[in-house]
Amino acid sequence: MVRAPRYRIIYDDIVSQIQAGALAPAAQLPGENDLARQYGVSRMTVRQALDLLGSENFVVRKQGSGTFVSETAKRGRRLNRLRSFADEIAGTSGEVSSRIVRAETTRATAEVAEVFGIAKGDVVNRITRVRLIGNTAAALQDAWVPYAVAPSLCREPLLGGSLYRTLNERFGVQLRYADQSMTGALLTLEQAAMLGTEQGRAVLESRRTTYGGAGEIVEFTTSWTLPEFPVLLRIDAE
Repeated sequence: MVRAPRYRIIYDDIVSQIQAGALAPAAQLPGENDLARQYGVSRMTVRQALDLLGSENFVVRKQGSGTFVSETAKRGRRLNRLRSFADEIAGTSGEVSSRIVRAETTRATAEVAEVFGIAKGDVVNRITRVRLIGNTAAALQDAWVPYAVAPSLCREPLLGGSLYRTLNERFGVQLRYADQSMTGALLTLEQAAMLGTEQGRAVLESRRTTYGGAGEIVEFTTSWTLPEFPVLLRIDAE
């Protein structure tokens, strides 16, 4: 797997500290020189990381005063990179957690079988979770994983509640890239009950097919995200 640029590593580390509460709203970050020494990089690399953090509203840079954690971080999912839901939602208010609705070894539906290139009825893993921010339901995720990729996936707890971390650390899966589509949808009665809201409510439906280091499909997930948690994208100019 290609190693992320150094400024991205710094960005990810600071975002994780904000998410974990180690860096509270309005907290001041160390100066550029201190950050450069801490991460073993140049000030230019630190500035790249801070620029990215600022563009996504994680931090505010005040001339002559320093860099501070934003008090108005946007609440939403950032889909700029392939990462877990907790990392996508990082920087919002409230702790990210999951409520597992289903974790089972089951039979592939026709749709899942087509995605995985297997026969309908073949054994697969299925994990359905309600993703919460604080105590508020934000999204419903229905994930399917080929049995051969992670045979004991549904018999053991997810590491840190993260499917991607579990696939990587427990089963040696190297995530490479994902294809994702998004469209509007209306919640079914079952989906609405899981999210604690009303049937027929408009949501953002996304479908993600994730590939491993050898180009193999390692996950197929459908998500339904409530409108209070919009998708946020940073789009770079060419």
